[in-house]
Amino acid sequence: MKRLRSLEEEVLALREELEENRRAAANIIRLGVVSKADKTTVAVNSGLNKATRIPFFVHCAGRVSHYRRPSVGEQCLLINLGSGDNLNNAVALMGLPSTQYPCPTTEAHEVMTDYGDGMIERYDLDSGKLTAHYPGGVEWYAPSFKNHGEVVDHTRSMQADRKIYNGHSHSSPETGADTSIPAQKQ
Repeated sequence: MKRLRSLEEEVLALREELEENRRAAANIIRLGVVSKADKTTVAVNSGLNKATRIPFFVHCAGRVSHYRRPSVGEQCLLINLGSGDNLNNAVALMGLPSTQYPCPTTEAHEVMTDYGDGMIERYDLDSGKLTAHYPGGVEWYAPSFKNHGEVVDHTRSMQADRKIYNGHSHSSPETGADTSIPAQKQ
């Protein structure tokens, strides 16, 4: 009888250990949604669990680096580096498409970044064409440039430069007389 009781206690202990391992394994990788985003950390809801001050992955952080703060509502994977139920030892792997933030394109031959507010960059791997749409109607097509509006820098517009060029004349260094207006217009 003592032997059976001893075996029963051992089976119960193994059962508890197995349940603890199952719970820990369920928390190794979890799907989550960003509820708050700071400079280098996020808060993530995963089911009824909330993990705070979780560092998030960026796709490069060395000699070449890239930064993009995650969006509230963005879906992510929480990878738990600790053990047990505590998700605050996790890191967040960002970039999972969702209903709220779908893929900007699903074409196999396109690489696309959608910055929001109408600004996109699309590269066609087959044709080598880069198309960029910027708010205000400017479009860039590599290797040529096409503008659907006025091109302006910090001084003046290209149209204003054309008026200056097309209507200017110079004084001859030898005679001091005015030269003629350029024959070729811009």
